[in-house]
Amino acid sequence: MHYLPAHYVVIVTVLLLWTWLPEPWRSGLFLPLWGLVAWLIFTGCLESARLRRATWLGQYLLESSPWHRLLRGGVLMVGWNLLLAIGLGLLMLVKLSLLPAALWAVLLLAMPLLAWLTVFMRQRLQAHVKPQALAALGRRLLVPVATVALMLGYLLLALALSQPDMIGLPWDRAMAVNLDTEQRALMLFGVLERLYQLLDLTLMWALQNTLGDVETGGLLAILGWSLLLLTTATFLWAWVRVLVGSDALLNRREKHHD
Repeated sequence: MHYLPAHYVVIVTVLLLWTWLPEPWRSGLFLPLWGLVAWLIFTGCLESARLRRATWLGQYLLESSPWHRLLRGGVLMVGWNLLLAIGLGLLMLVKLSLLPAALWAVLLLAMPLLAWLTVFMRQRLQAHVKPQALAALGRRLLVPVATVALMLGYLLLALALSQPDMIGLPWDRAMAVNLDTEQRALMLFGVLERLYQLLDLTLMWALQNTLGDVETGGLLAILGWSLLLLTTATFLWAWVRVLVGSDALLNRREKHHD
């Protein structure tokens, strides 16, 4: 039996409680929570990037070469992964604030799934991987596996939920009827949340009004479904990265302590 890591429970509980907070508390806590989420994503992404770079350098370059030192990762790697983490954290929090309650079941499933995958990866890799790289490589492999598994459940559940009926409505009328007009206490959060909702409703409107053959919008429907898959995968990838990043952060602190 695999128990849920305590830090998973703490992180998910904080995020869930944040979505339940009334205004202006939810908007007021957006920036510090964004910083926390971005830091966790950054920790996991940087560990994965350094692992990939170390593998590449070990395959092609001698350790005595000056290029080995220059290419092993520095300011550019840190800066790129930091920008990526900031963007993913922003997308994830805005999406969470608008997420239907039923879809939280898929996000909660990530905790036992990652706990089981962590043990499974370690058991399968420990006979083949150097001990110092075992934990990092396990995290590197479980991120795409967990994201794909969650994505399947998320899409099946999302498609089963009732959606606003916008078939036959002009875009502006559909937005006027379905777009949330609630004012936010914090301008930044309110603008970001409203913008995401506008884009999400536009995608939903396009899917409902462009299904058919090539002449009647089939290509647009394919584009719409592709964007839906991309946004869903990005959101769930960020969610998994937050939890995996907390593992990487704790693992790094344990190494420093030792």
